[in-house]
Amino acid sequence: MGISSDLLNAPKEFLQLFKQGKEAAKRGDRARAHELFRQAIEIDPYHEQVWLWLASVVESDEDRRVCFENVLELNPLHPTARQQLQRLEQKQLQEVMAAASQRQRGLSTRRKLFRVLLILLIAAGIAVALIAWGIV
Repeated sequence: MGISSDLLNAPKEFLQLFKQGKEAAKRGDRARAHELFRQAIEIDPYHEQVWLWLASVVESDEDRRVCFENVLELNPLHPTARQQLQRLEQKQLQEVMAAASQRQRGLSTRRKLFRVLLILLIAAGIAVALIAWGIV
């Protein structure tokens, strides 16, 4: 992720924060990188590169989604942002499907337990009735 032509005209403070943020991210200091990128965005939120870098250090998929959506607002054809956003959507869909499948398995288990309980109650009722009628 080099410096694009739109960054050449950016304010000096923005460029310093952006550069320091990239260095922190490359070192693995995600918290510091996050802080620096956020400061850069406060100065100038119209640079897609800072949003891409921010997406690489935020904690949640929802925050990454916001970053990629911001890149696409600035550049609707940005291939990386579009691809990453699609990956996040696929991941979310898989999580929803897995949760639904797990709920279905839970329902199936509860239904089986309910059926067994119902059969036991019916059998106990029949046994009580037979005893009451003197048949057993």
